[in-house]
Amino acid sequence: MTSTADAMRQVINSLPDFVFLLDRDLRVLYTNRPLDSHGAGSVDVRGRHLTEFIPHKLHPAALATLHRVLATGKVDGYTAGFEEQDGRSRHFDVRVTPVLQDTQIVAVTLVATETTEQVRAERAIATQARMIESMLEGVAVINDRGVIEITNPAFDAMFGFERGGLIGRELATLAGRSLDQVQDSESEDGSTKVEFEARRRDGSYFSVAGVLSGFDVAGGNHRLAVLQDVSERKQLERAILQAVNREQYRIGNDLHDGLGQELTGIALMLRGVAGRLTTEYPAVLPEVEGITRLVSNAIENTRALARGLSPVNLERGGLQDALEGLAMHAMEVYGVQVSFSHRAPAGRLLNAEVANHLYRIAQEAVSNAARHGKARSIRLHLSIARAKVRLTITDDGVGMPETALDAAGMGLKTMRYRARMMGGEVQFERAEPTGTRIVCECLAELPVAQARAPRRRLRGAR
Repeated sequence: MTSTADAMRQVINSLPDFVFLLDRDLRVLYTNRPLDSHGAGSVDVRGRHLTEFIPHKLHPAALATLHRVLATGKVDGYTAGFEEQDGRSRHFDVRVTPVLQDTQIVAVTLVATETTEQVRAERAIATQARMIESMLEGVAVINDRGVIEITNPAFDAMFGFERGGLIGRELATLAGRSLDQVQDSESEDGSTKVEFEARRRDGSYFSVAGVLSGFDVAGGNHRLAVLQDVSERKQLERAILQAVNREQYRIGNDLHDGLGQELTGIALMLRGVAGRLTTEYPAVLPEVEGITRLVSNAIENTRALARGLSPVNLERGGLQDALEGLAMHAMEVYGVQVSFSHRAPAGRLLNAEVANHLYRIAQEAVSNAARHGKARSIRLHLSIARAKVRLTITDDGVGMPETALDAAGMGLKTMRYRARMMGGEVQFERAEPTGTRIVCECLAELPVAQARAPRRRLRGAR
């Protein structure tokens, strides 16, 4: 028996918990370790009453529990929390068990398990949960199957659902596409930017932008989605871009039809004067001819400026004519072989906004291929089928670096932005055997300042 008792004592002494054996008067008969007296060293509490060494604020809960156990003989417990002198808080779960001898309660054991780290973690999680609940951005946790597991009120309200109404649904039903399809560029911290047209519960569509971050839960891959409704911002951006395009178109027409025509008239008058000077004042004829050449150069420069400000003229061939002119101009400027082909119904003209966006995308792509890609040949192809347009720019250059989309330059970002303004997407691919292929797909018609175009795009994508 002595060896058994010694073995039990060794086991108890090795426990991380604080173990006390108290008599019926609540005095300590045994403890498995001395207590630390706030920096004054270890204190032996054997023989002392429980209330002498526990904080005063814990007396009511401790005494009430101990008296219940002594009265009923049933196991009971309580939680204890207090602050030490250094300001740090400590927390314990205390379990009180009666010790019986011949059916009589002769003592009680008190086992205090420290739960400080657990309580701190639970409080941190609760604080984070309250913060997420109060966020204006929509926040959701999505599992590896694309199913929504957790949402905050802002996320539910954004899509027109009641609290928790989206849990168990797939995000693809709201976005019209899978998570992989809505991802954009990845940042250094591993998060991914997303931007897509989403569908509310009532069937209406709106623009969403945000961030996806991956994390692991119990061995499963999850993603945290933080999204915002950016419909108003998109509408404002569209209105600004339309205003800029209209002003460029107006200035381009004024240059072509106003200043250009006036300069042409001056050139004709100078030619008439030069004819008279040939016989009357031949000495000044070279000067007049020099002025005529300067005016002719000014006319060409004016026309070039007009074409640059308003490259797509729906009354003069539309986008096809503008892209053909872009190919010819690029050959002259960059010295590379540029070809243009198209497949479109005869007489089919695109929406003016769509045509201008596509031209600017092609212009940026050709410039990048010639200046950065070191291409020797560039192919432009435009196809229009039913309600959709596909513009492809392919070059045989060195190819696009993997980091190009995350670079500081605005060219590629602007191309993507223009594509999204048309309710479409632009893809950057590697061409075979070398080079880059840029593909932009969008709707042929885009209602002005409305969000109906993305709706038709999503329906077509199903």
